[in-house]
Amino acid sequence: MKSFFVSLFGVFVFTAIITHIWTVIIAFSVGGLIAGILTLFLPFLAELYWMFTMFGENDVYSYIALIHLILAIPFSIYGKN
Repeated sequence: MKSFFVSLFGVFVFTAIITHIWTVIIAFSVGGLIAGILTLFLPFLAELYWMFTMFGENDVYSYIALIHLILAIPFSIYGKN
């Protein structure tokens, strides 16, 4: 199982960066300048907040963010080596 997470760690990091950029764009467009800046510097908390805020409005983003937040746990344990 560990080798699975190690081999996919690079893909996870790339998709997590894309998801965070998407989160920042949502924050700037919906929340304004201060929300966008806070989102840029607080990725985990911001993605939690915007995931719950966007449920019902942007379900594709919400489910992708949810998957990334759930997968961050095993990747943080097994994927670094």
